[in-house]
Amino acid sequence: MSQRLLIILTWIGIVILSLTLRLQNLEKRPIHADEATGARILARQLAGEDYQFDPQHFHGPLLSLSSLPIARSRSETSWSELSTTTLRLGAVIAGLLVVFTPLLWRRSIGPWGALAAAALLASSPLMVYYNRMYIHESLLTLLAMLACAAVFRLSQQPSKRIGIASGLCIGLMFATKETFAISILAWLPAAGLCYWRQPTNDARHLCPNLRLYLLPSVFLVITAAFTAAYFYSDGFRSMQGSIDAVRTYFVYETTAGHEKGLGYYFELLLWPKQQLGIWWTEVLIGLLALIAIAFAAVKRVPNPAVLFLAIATVCHFIIYSCIGYKTPWLMMVPWAHACLLAGCAFSYLPDLKTRSRIILTLLLLTGLAYQTKQSIHASGRLANDSRNPYAYVPTSTDAPKIERWLHELRALADAPVLSPIAVIGQEYWPLPWYLRTFETIGYWPTPIQGITDLPIIFAMPAQDQACDDLLGASHTKLPRGLRANVAVTLYLRNDIWQLWMHTDEQ
Repeated sequence: MSQRLLIILTWIGIVILSLTLRLQNLEKRPIHADEATGARILARQLAGEDYQFDPQHFHGPLLSLSSLPIARSRSETSWSELSTTTLRLGAVIAGLLVVFTPLLWRRSIGPWGALAAAALLASSPLMVYYNRMYIHESLLTLLAMLACAAVFRLSQQPSKRIGIASGLCIGLMFATKETFAISILAWLPAAGLCYWRQPTNDARHLCPNLRLYLLPSVFLVITAAFTAAYFYSDGFRSMQGSIDAVRTYFVYETTAGHEKGLGYYFELLLWPKQQLGIWWTEVLIGLLALIAIAFAAVKRVPNPAVLFLAIATVCHFIIYSCIGYKTPWLMMVPWAHACLLAGCAFSYLPDLKTRSRIILTLLLLTGLAYQTKQSIHASGRLANDSRNPYAYVPTSTDAPKIERWLHELRALADAPVLSPIAVIGQEYWPLPWYLRTFETIGYWPTPIQGITDLPIIFAMPAQDQACDDLLGASHTKLPRGLRANVAVTLYLRNDIWQLWMHTDEQ
């Protein structure tokens, strides 16, 4: 078998693996609170409402805009019609495209380096788990990997064309999420060091050569600013959105409870931990990244791609680790860089002795098999278990059961009208997603007058006692789970409860 045919067949296998891990039982895991809030924004745009960016609570508009054609192609045009599969398909597509991004580095890291990086991206449990979730990170990771390749190319061969391409990718990153700025801070020293280490540069030529980068950099900045402004301003129809995109860095309100220590990401991804009968770790990627750096260090002229990716990866990790607010999905962009750097170890494969080739290849294949096993467990039967290190504040399995049960109540013969439904309290997401097929729903921070006449009331923990005092005689109390360690109490009017119990006895 020729080397070219082997590479093509391996790429096909990686694509099949990537799709299988990301698509299997895509709709099974209950929808996360962040997915539900994003779905509400998408539903408003499907309904034709004008887009308004909220700089205090939400991220950029590109996620919902990119989801519009998927929803419409599946004939889902309203809040009540949206499905979990439709929401998550965009993340799956973005995740698959990320697997192909190592091809942009093929000239620098060779076909085997690109292939190894793609395999690591395809099977990484972190990447797989969050490529199955409707949040901004999958789209941001795709755009970051495109921008990373463009910025590296710009550092090596400055031109207006590459400057525009870099600016377009960076502008789209900004339109996706404000954390794009962290990647800029990570790429700048990487690009600067690569420029300084170029063999043609010396003390006499550093400043004159910098002039070559001036015009491409201007095109980069202008293109990035124009692209981001277009999306935040809703096609330049509301320039306040562009102003708010900058204001978000000063007024954004983070949710309490996500503060973590400096070593959180190291423990999440690299430190082995046994939970649910399996050892969780992605240390293979870290080990191969170190091997790539070691190979580059012994070369008289280090591979600039390895140098760039090493600096960018380390800077990403340092910046994210120094920020107190931490969630697992924030590591997707840095970890995609780490996978690409790890793949670089195989760019040196042709220079190694046969024994070293065999050892390195076996290490990769063994690691890929174990990563795949972790991904299957993390996204399968353990997808909603809070002990799963990737399942961050998962929604309780009670939530979809509530929706099914309410539909069964509505289908009863001679059943009374189940609306209006009241939700009392705050931080009730993703509950609205599971109530989206009911027409009249009210949300109040505290109990309202006339609440005893309502057929169904949901009370959040802070309002549980107040609702108990008002509804103890008129309603039946049914405790349920909503999110990890967060309960919700369903109060069902006694006449409906008696009808349900009578039907159940029959």
